[in-house]
Amino acid sequence: MKTVLLFPPTWHPSQPYLSLPSLTGFLKQAGVTDVTQRDLGIEVLDGLLSQDTGRETYERIQEKIQRLERSGTRGETGPSSQEHLARMREALDWFPPLYDQIDDAKRTLRSESFYDLERYRESLFLIDQYLAFISTLYFPTRISVVDNQWRHSIYSSKDILKAVADEEENPYLELFRSRFVPQLLAQAPDLIGVSITATSQILPGLTLCRLIKQANPDVHLTIGGSIFTRLVDNLRRADSMFQFADDYVVFEGETALLELVHQLEGKQDFSKVPNLIYRQNGKIVVNQPFYSENINALAAPNFDGINFRQYFAPQAVLPVQFSRGCYYKDCAFCALTLDHQNFRQRQPEKVVEDLKTLMEKYQTPFFFFTDECFALSPTKRLCSQLIEATVNAQWTCEMRFEKNLSRDLLKQMRDAGCLKIVFGLESYNQRVMDFMKKGIKQEHVRRIVDDCLDLDIAVHCYVLIGFPTETEPEALETMNFIVDHKRLNTSFGFSCQPCLFDLEKEAPIMSDPAAYGIRRIMRPASEDLSLGYFYEVLEGMNPEEAERVYQQVYEKISEVVCELPFNYSMADGLLYIARSKASVVAAH
Repeated sequence: MKTVLLFPPTWHPSQPYLSLPSLTGFLKQAGVTDVTQRDLGIEVLDGLLSQDTGRETYERIQEKIQRLERSGTRGETGPSSQEHLARMREALDWFPPLYDQIDDAKRTLRSESFYDLERYRESLFLIDQYLAFISTLYFPTRISVVDNQWRHSIYSSKDILKAVADEEENPYLELFRSRFVPQLLAQAPDLIGVSITATSQILPGLTLCRLIKQANPDVHLTIGGSIFTRLVDNLRRADSMFQFADDYVVFEGETALLELVHQLEGKQDFSKVPNLIYRQNGKIVVNQPFYSENINALAAPNFDGINFRQYFAPQAVLPVQFSRGCYYKDCAFCALTLDHQNFRQRQPEKVVEDLKTLMEKYQTPFFFFTDECFALSPTKRLCSQLIEATVNAQWTCEMRFEKNLSRDLLKQMRDAGCLKIVFGLESYNQRVMDFMKKGIKQEHVRRIVDDCLDLDIAVHCYVLIGFPTETEPEALETMNFIVDHKRLNTSFGFSCQPCLFDLEKEAPIMSDPAAYGIRRIMRPASEDLSLGYFYEVLEGMNPEEAERVYQQVYEKISEVVCELPFNYSMADGLLYIARSKASVVAAH
């Protein structure tokens, strides 16, 4: 039984994502040895950013311009329009200098030159320009390093069906059809699993699935990941989504995938596969209750087969997990807790063993804990054991501004290799914090930030603008905390990401919207796969005002934050912080 696991574009090019290595580790531990994993996100990006693709795109743009000049444009905007023609002509002018530099840009990011901030920035800018050039052919679609912008809505099954077959606007169609699908099917897989965990992956991922099913309908194709976990109810009614896959695995996928392998080898009784959504006798079946893994029975992630040299970083930063779920589930705006139904903690000694194994096997000390939130007591035990075992890992994690997050624990974390902590600040206004049910106080935020700065631990703050009832002065209080706190915003490694509030499906606020000042909730009828809603408020900023204030906050914070690398990539930032600390040690 040959299993192939795929991670489609688009994701951050600095490091692999954790889903496939977790599944691969689990399957191999269970004796399923014929497993291949491929990060198509980085493979596709590497292929797009090549002189061959540039030259081919240049020729195709020339041909398209000639065709439109002969036959005439279609309207003022959109594909094959006057605007499209003008953009393609412009692109031909500014592309040639980029062509000779693209290989150097990739080499810079993969070598010691990565740490030359000027060359690092120039390389990222050049890569973005190169992708803008390639995108011109598929206008109005725009590919960037970590995202895609499409004219089609990713929240509408009708739009998705159009987008995946759109020869003019879908930049992935020809690429997948000519290169990746033949490669994959040449391996003669029995089961293909595709992990779609971010909205940026929906259209590329489903384009890939459609092409695979067209080329070989007999391959069993399953889709997993957090996007469809949030769309369980929608999938019950979206029959058209089953032309992309035989079934969907929602919530956690390890045991589900293992059982799916066993059923495909045996009786094919899919009712035995936990967390599976599939079609049977014309009906869509959802296997419930949903299953949660025993986190202590899981294997360490297995990255075998992933080509670390393709990532745009000089050294691997590996994603790992200490826990699943969030021990604090009350934040009213947060739908992330849905991905893992309950909070479970891996034993610290198992994590220490994981890190030691991964450091030795993949020759890197750098780790990115993907947990929603580190709980305090287990963190203390983990750090004690890392210090005791002299595991010289360097890592980053996410925590809450808890009253009981003491200076002593922070010092212990630093001594155990923690270089940076990511905090969800959301708001610095106490009324808004309380209304969000954050469970934190201003004085705890100030004290913990100062402790981190004293101990030389870098800080990241997420900020949320436009939570229902928030006023403009309250939002600006949060902005001013960041902008006026010079010691914080000038500290090496500091980053801050302002986000605009979205009313998300499954967030706690949806259980009683009126209690949060939401007067009316709307969803366009066409958006049958929507992950969020439009809404009207009774008080505070309305969504349009919140958007305006968000732009103001974003601009002001951008003025005081080191955008590259720290606001661009946690993994890149971690490498920069580690290099800075190593330089200080060497100087002494």
